[in-house]
Amino acid sequence: MRRTKQIEENSIVGINMAPIINVALVLVIILIITAPILSIPSIPVNLPRAVTIEAKERNVTISYAKDGRVAIDTQVISWKDLVPKLKYRLKEDDKALVIIRADKDVPYGEVEKIFDIVVKKVGAKRIAVATEQRREFRKVFK
Repeated sequence: MRRTKQIEENSIVGINMAPIINVALVLVIILIITAPILSIPSIPVNLPRAVTIEAKERNVTISYAKDGRVAIDTQVISWKDLVPKLKYRLKEDDKALVIIRADKDVPYGEVEKIFDIVVKKVGAKRIAVATEQRREFRKVFK
C-alpha cells in the first residue's frame, strides 16, 4: 500500500491542453482561409490587369458583368435602382470612393455609361476603376 500512495503523490493531475490548443488553431486557420471568400461579390467579373494599390477606406463597389447584370457591393440590382441606391450609399459617406468593377469583355461605351451615372446623376467625387494586379515574371532560364 505504501507504494500506491507514493505513485499518487508524484502523479500530475490535470487536463492535457495540447489537443484543445490544436483544435483551436485549426479553427483559426479555417476562419482565416474562408474569410476572403465571404467578401467576393455575387456576380463574376473578369477584371483587366494593371498595377494596383490597396484601398484602405470604406468604398462602394459597382460591379458590371459582361451579361449586363449590375451590382452594388454584393447586392445584384436592376439598372433603374442603380441611381437611388448609389445616392443612398453616398449620402452615408459623401467622401466614399466609388470603385467600378467592369468585366474586361464589356465594351468601353457601356462602362462609360456607368461613369456618367456615377458622376453626373449621383455626383460622386472620388472614382476608381478596379483591375487585377499584373504579375511580372522574370526569366529564370535563358
